[in-house]
Amino acid sequence: MSHSVRPVPLSSPLRRRTSATTVALVLAVLATFLVPDRAIAAAPTWQAVLAARDDESAKKKALADLQTALDAASARAEAARTSADEAGRVLGEAQAAVDEATARHERLETRRAEARETADSSRRVVGQAAALLARPGSGGMVGDLLAAGDGAQEVLKGLSLSSKLGENVGRLRERAQAADNLATSLADQAAVALAERDRLAADAQTALDEAAAASVTAEADLAAVDDEKATLAAQVALLEDDRMTLEQAYAQAQAAAAAAAAAAARPAPAAGGGTGPVAPGTGGPGPGTGWVAAIRAFGSYQAYGYRIHPITGEYKLHAGADFGASCGTPIYSVSAGRVSYAGPSSGYGNLIVVDHGGGVSSAYAHMERNGIYVSVGQQVAAGQNIAGVGTSGGSTGCHLHLEVRQGGVPTDPVVFLASKGVR
Repeated sequence: MSHSVRPVPLSSPLRRRTSATTVALVLAVLATFLVPDRAIAAAPTWQAVLAARDDESAKKKALADLQTALDAASARAEAARTSADEAGRVLGEAQAAVDEATARHERLETRRAEARETADSSRRVVGQAAALLARPGSGGMVGDLLAAGDGAQEVLKGLSLSSKLGENVGRLRERAQAADNLATSLADQAAVALAERDRLAADAQTALDEAAAASVTAEADLAAVDDEKATLAAQVALLEDDRMTLEQAYAQAQAAAAAAAAAAARPAPAAGGGTGPVAPGTGGPGPGTGWVAAIRAFGSYQAYGYRIHPITGEYKLHAGADFGASCGTPIYSVSAGRVSYAGPSSGYGNLIVVDHGGGVSSAYAHMERNGIYVSVGQQVAAGQNIAGVGTSGGSTGCHLHLEVRQGGVPTDPVVFLASKGVR
């Protein structure tokens, strides 16, 4: 393939362009030899662009076509981001549904245990009353039963009993039966709530997988659009300055390609190193196996458990632990695993989820987008710097929200890590 070359005067505007702009356009031109035709199907071909350089009407039409292609590429990029953000939002809502179901099950279990204790205590008192009445010389008075202790006072509290115990044993039996019935009903409700929690946990896992897939697809789409836009920009530049030649571009692009090849041939950094601004081994806990703390420097702490949400004002389960720290403070993976999600997620702001195997996962929330140092599918080591503290999403200040889940169900991360020897 050959093209006529026009000499470029030393004083021409082309000579005065900055080297950065020239190199960028050169690389874009080179990319046209490598990008499949499908990537620029909506734009004029290079042959059409070259043919239009010296025909003003053809040049104007080609520029209009190129602008249309650029607009389409930008729209696809925005659609890719929107799709990934929506998948992340669904993930956040699915996790919140699991947490609400977990809290509902815990409340029912607490009430069931209390009702069972009431039933058992009531039966003990009925037994004591029967024994008292059968005792020779017993007066059958309530005061005698109260003096017997063993929970009788608590069971009898609130009952308007006459002083004669025998007249009220029937009511005590009714109370025991009612408490027993309530305990049974609550046990049934708790079983239903447990099944619902497990179903929602499965839904959340599906949402996690779909969000991860959407994130990977969006990254690939954005990269393809960037390549396409670079090609289109080079074509526009060629039309707007017909003194630029492919021969000039090719010579400079070859030099850039050689430099890139030399950079690619350099030894890769040691495996397990963080990709963020603070690498493990330079003040962090150091990458490896086992379990480590997610953050080493923090000024405040809020535990896992029920609380009034600082933004919504709702009393609800706080499914993780918060560590207040300056934005940018290193965040470390608590153990080795595979990154199953890294991106935006509803109230989490931006979220990283690491799958440690055996149904155990850890999650790190509220980083800024540029505070995520890992990507979906990446293997990480214990103590690897995977992120920097931020304040995105439902956050009132720079902090790390740390979660640990078993089978998708939240558990106290501090207690869990303590069981692994992390203090």
